[in-house]
Amino acid sequence: MAAEFCRLGARVVVCGRTRESLDETVRRIDGELGEGRAFAVTVDVRDPESVAAMLDRAADLLGEVDGLVNNASGLFPIDAEKLTPGGFDAVVRIVLNGTWHCTSELGRRWLAAGRGGAVVNVLTPYAWTGAPGIVHNASAKGGVLAMTRTLGAEWAGRGVRVNAVAPGWMPVGGTDFLAGDPEIRRRLIDAIPAGRLLRAEETARAAAYLLSDDATYVAGEVLTIDGGHHLSKGLYEFMDELPGRR
Repeated sequence: MAAEFCRLGARVVVCGRTRESLDETVRRIDGELGEGRAFAVTVDVRDPESVAAMLDRAADLLGEVDGLVNNASGLFPIDAEKLTPGGFDAVVRIVLNGTWHCTSELGRRWLAAGRGGAVVNVLTPYAWTGAPGIVHNASAKGGVLAMTRTLGAEWAGRGVRVNAVAPGWMPVGGTDFLAGDPEIRRRLIDAIPAGRLLRAEETARAAAYLLSDDATYVAGEVLTIDGGHHLSKGLYEFMDELPGRR
């Protein structure tokens, strides 16, 4: 997403807890587009003070912050009866609380300044369907869905748009649970009406649309990008076979 925004002419601050991964993202964008389009700032989204400091630094680097993508998440497949209170809380603090800390801090700044902005939250179709084996993440994402719709309605008249994208299964990094099991991967693809997995660039372009001026009349909406999978009967059939639940 950061690379796509930069290709479209934006300047981007990428944020997270691990400086090394942030620097790698910036290096890759610099290598493709030249220096000066992407910057790295560390933040712990669970901590409101850390979020405020990150936004201060982002404003220093960019001049003004016009958009926000909330993509911090935590996920490990586990049966609900085996999930500890600490495990549940850890995911909720990142996904739900982190999204709120970033959105509320930046939203207050935009509203106080009398200027608009756009927020895109990264959801998943199981935010409204639920999914066995990931009750912690599904619960947190469900909260972000309610937050998206609520703030979308509450802030739209004041120029702040809050929307979301809901990507389906995308073979990227740590989210590619099925990389080592070709048979489960095949069954998953068979259950997706579009007949393939999501491409990363498709999510990036959808997020770019919602941040852009082309979406100024879109508020509180979720753009689902899953090839129709959430409409399919096969949504859950492979969940029991995810690593950690076998």
